[in-house]
Amino acid sequence: MILEWYFGFHPPAGLTELRAGASFRAIFGHVEAWGYTADRTWMFFDPRGAGTRIRITHHMEEVEETMARRFATCQTILKIAPTGREYRLPLFPPMNCATQCAHLVGLRAFTPAGLRRTLLANGAELIYGTEGRPRSEEGTREGAADGALREPPGRPADGI
Repeated sequence: MILEWYFGFHPPAGLTELRAGASFRAIFGHVEAWGYTADRTWMFFDPRGAGTRIRITHHMEEVEETMARRFATCQTILKIAPTGREYRLPLFPPMNCATQCAHLVGLRAFTPAGLRRTLLANGAELIYGTEGRPRSEEGTREGAADGALREPPGRPADGI
């Protein structure tokens, strides 16, 4: 069982990204999830339109590399414990990144922005955020140096 979930929110695509070939769904942004178990095994879950990617590892070097990439690409990262809720109908159409990630913690959401609001309303903690910063600072260690980074990548707060 996952002890703590992390949700990484990517910014919505702008006109430049759409002109470069990004999917129209990217205008809503994207969310991915990752979490760890009691035996320090990490699962990374990325539900993309072209297919879901799942990566499971217990090697801390791989975890730290993957976490560093998440901190470099995500605009916001939230942390929450599983709610323990279950639904009779587990998912609802359309199955997008937000609906799938919300289901991991027993919540429902339709868009990444809606999932972010729902997570915060259910006690999620903001551990990283670059919202409102110039794009040149987003996702960089310099951008995180002013206090946005709450804990180092790859290391949960309780030292697991």
